[in-house]
Amino acid sequence: MKYILWSIFLIIFSSLILHGCKNKVYQNKTKYEIGVNETIEIYYSTNSCCYYCVSNQTKLKHTILIDDKLIIPEKEGCDGCSHTSAFVFKGVSKGIDTLELKQVTATMNCNSNEITSVKYIIEIK
Repeated sequence: MKYILWSIFLIIFSSLILHGCKNKVYQNKTKYEIGVNETIEIYYSTNSCCYYCVSNQTKLKHTILIDDKLIIPEKEGCDGCSHTSAFVFKGVSKGIDTLELKQVTATMNCNSNEITSVKYIIEIK
């Protein structure tokens, strides 16, 4: 009996862990604290009409953009569906940077003043 209860517990526990991994929520914080050489991911979702960009990338002093990676692709055969990606930033020196991300249409420039940026503070310790 003890063996059966332990087996049931392991099956339920494993199922909960696997289910939780499939439903990960990609959510950003407004402020990050990292060390030098550590990375963070800033997530975004968009579709083929628009793209995200770092409008102040050349002004960053303590972080660098090292990757723009696909996290969740759009559904196959679904034109116009959204995908989730992440900008990966690395801390290169101690200090504070404020990232400014914009979602712009395919024909717009990232530096357009027509679009309000979303800001993320990164403190590198």
